This record gives sequence, structure tokens and C-alpha cells, in this order.
Amino acid sequence: MKLSQILTLTSALIISSNASATRSMALLGGGGEPKNVNKTIFDGTLNGLDGYLQGNKWATQISFNGGHSETEAIMSMKFNDAQNKSSFTPGNYNAIIKYYENQIKSGKMKSGDQLMLMIDTHGAVQSVNESTHQIAVGQAANPTDLNDLKGTSVISLDTLKNLSDLAKQNGIKLAILDFSCHSGNSLSLANSNTCVISSTGPNHFGYNTFSDNFISKMKAGKSLEDVFLDTRKAVDDNSYPMISTPAGMAINSDLYPDLTPYLYYYEKNPNEDKMTNYLLQAATKGGVCARENQYADLLKQLDGLRAVNALNMENSWPEIARLKALIGDYKNKQDEYIKQLRGWGVQELTRVEQFQGSGTSGNKTEKMNQKYTWKEILETDYDTIIFNVTSAKKSAKDPMTIAMFQASIDMHKKGKAKQQEIISQYPSLKDYKQKFTEQIKAMDGTYQTANQIALEERKLYDKIYKNLRTEKKSATNPCKDFLL
Repeated sequence: MKLSQILTLTSALIISSNASATRSMALLGGGGEPKNVNKTIFDGTLNGLDGYLQGNKWATQISFNGGHSETEAIMSMKFNDAQNKSSFTPGNYNAIIKYYENQIKSGKMKSGDQLMLMIDTHGAVQSVNESTHQIAVGQAANPTDLNDLKGTSVISLDTLKNLSDLAKQNGIKLAILDFSCHSGNSLSLANSNTCVISSTGPNHFGYNTFSDNFISKMKAGKSLEDVFLDTRKAVDDNSYPMISTPAGMAINSDLYPDLTPYLYYYEKNPNEDKMTNYLLQAATKGGVCARENQYADLLKQLDGLRAVNALNMENSWPEIARLKALIGDYKNKQDEYIKQLRGWGVQELTRVEQFQGSGTSGNKTEKMNQKYTWKEILETDYDTIIFNVTSAKKSAKDPMTIAMFQASIDMHKKGKAKQQEIISQYPSLKDYKQKFTEQIKAMDGTYQTANQIALEERKLYDKIYKNLRTEKKSATNPCKDFLL
């Protein structure tokens, strides 16, 4: 059901509370920061949460990255009432989650009790076969790649699925606050007893402004839903905060996927750049049509909201017109660059070739058969591979191993021949990466453009959400029922 349809529904509100409920909280985070710094970028969460806890009683555990002197000093001086303070390692993370699972299983944590997990660390994009995403634990050897966290110890938040299920089965009110990048993936953990709040969407980076603002707005008696809405309005970065309420999930489903490209921006640091990969993908075969369909769907959604507003609302929503204009301008800028990429032949990069190699040694014959995209073929150093495999073959004694090496050489020679054929057909693809680096300068300054879109989206989101919340009163809402 689309947002414009949902806005016409009505129903009744059900609120449940338990004044005698016990309250437990764990702060987990500070991971993925390099070893050669004295503090983490997440230290504001430590200071802010300690201030909140001084006036609010929770049974608290703190597991935060060790090895940074200033961060450890904060840990040492603050959280005097914490049940446990430890470094953020995979072992400590698993021990804390297992502790809460056992508390529920043993009945020590009872129906109506509240448990909050606050996660503030680096987060990766979702991996294949993953329901949530991975987060960084411990220190990073080098500056963290903010997309996939290469070079950093990670753990998947899929490990919280069992805890979420136990909370539902036993009537525990569970809140998972994921303040990491790409944290929108964690909304898959939500259920009728589990409220999930993320600092951003599955495809985007998060910022400390959300976690800092969220903690500052946590007040006794407020619901997590209200804290989220107050925070979302206040932050002014390019993230897309999400909440697992019925209203929030409806907006996430209908607007976020289509809005995603217009919250991207170019960064010179490849560890922080999402625009480059998006433009390359959009320029390939099928990418242009998918992009146009996505844009058309977004306009349809916005026009539908405007039509319902004109019929049913007293106040006008100028944010819709401003958002459409900003997105249209940004799309034109992106389209110009995509057109340039396609002129180089980039649209052919997704084409697939299959190579078969064979090798024989004595009475042993081996075959090797693999598929490669044109992008992979162009970026492969075949001469080096062939040289290394040939060297290994010379020292091999086993006929099967020799045959296998020969099959690899044969297959990679065919790959090299195809590489030369592609370059002959599309000369511009030979150095397309260098050209991309030179021409992408046209995308400098797009943070500001994306930021304008994000700010208008926040105003519109707040209005849509409040209307949807009124229309969906009877729906289960653990975020509203979780009171601080």
C-alpha cells in the first residue's frame, strides 16, 4: 500500500505500560578506529550517555573500544554504577548478548521488563546472506574503509536475532539503537516487542550528529518514538534515520529506495565515496532504465502525497515542490556524467565472457572454466598471472598439478586475447578509470546539493509520519511503548 493510500486510514490507539518493570542497558561500540589515535570519533556517546544515566537508573553494561588513552580515561572516570566495563571485542560482545539471553531464559528478566542495546561503532554495507549488517569491533590496523570495513575485525548483528526472538516470546521490551553506518539494515530485527532505530538507511553513511542528539533528547517518560522524531528533525547531515514503527516502515518502503541516489555525493577519499560506484552502475546496460524507472516512481509518490494533501489537509506542504525541484536538478547533473561515461563504452562493462582452459601432463588432463565481466577482464593483469603460474608449473612434480597449471595458463591467455579485443573495439575503456578520476571533479561540491535534499526530506518526513501515526493508531508499536 502506498503512502498516499495509507494516509486515508483511521484506527484506535493501544498503549501498555508496566511501572514496576526493571530496566537494563548495554552500550556497545567504539570499534574500527585506527591504533595510532588517542580517542575515537564515538567518544561523544560515552560522555552523553553518562550524563543521562546520572539522573536515570538503569542496570548498565559498557563495552567500548580499548587501546585509545582518552577513550579509556572517559571509561575509567564515568559510569561508576555500571555492572561491567570492558573493551569492545568479539568475545565481550558475545558474552554480553549471551548474558541477556540467559537472563530471559532463566526468568530473571520478566515480561514487561525493558532492555536497550545502544550500538555506536563503524558499520558495513550488508553482505550476501546477511539479514542485518556487520559492525566493527576492536581497533583497525589502518584507516577504515567505511563501506565494507576491510582491515577491521567485524561481527554481524544477525547475532541479535535470537535475543529479539526471545524478547518477543517472553514479553520483554527490547530496543536496538544502531547508530552505525548502513544501520537501516538492522530494522530486520524488529518485531512486536522489539523497537529498532537506526541513524541512517541501508545504503548510506551515518553521522555522530544523530547519536549525540538522540542521547541529549532522552528524557524520563518520553517514548523512543518521540525521541527519534525529535532527533530526526534536529540533525542536518545527509543520513536517512529510520525507525521500525508502522509509520516509519511505510515511509522507508515507499520513499527511501527511490531517494537513495540523491543522497549520494562525491568524496575524493575512496573509502568514503559512494557516488563513483553508483554512477558506474547506472551507466551500464540496464542501469539507465532502472534509474529512470526509479525516478518516475519517486515523482509518482511525491505527486500522490501532494494530491492527498490538497484534498484532505488544511496546511500546504511546500516541501514537496522544493524536494522535486532539487531532485530534478541533481538528476540532470548526474545524467550528464552518466551520458559521458556511456560515451566511453562503460555500459559494456557488465557483459560476460566465459573462458575454458585445458592442460595435459602425462595421462592427466585438467580443465578450467570461468566467467568474467568485461570490467573484470579490463582490470586483470594477465601478464603477471601467466608469469606466476608458469613459474609455479616449472617447479611442480605431480602430473595433475602440472595439468592444472597449464589449464590456468591457457584460460588466462584467452582472457588476455579478449582484453586486447575489447580495447581495440572500445579504446576509451583502456584508461576509463583514469578518465573517471579526472572527470569526476565535475561532482565536487555535491555534498551540499545532497544535503539540501536531505533537509527538505526531513521536513516532509515529519509531516508524513505524524499523519501516518494518527491513521495507524491500532498497529503494534513497541517504539511507542518503550518509555524512558
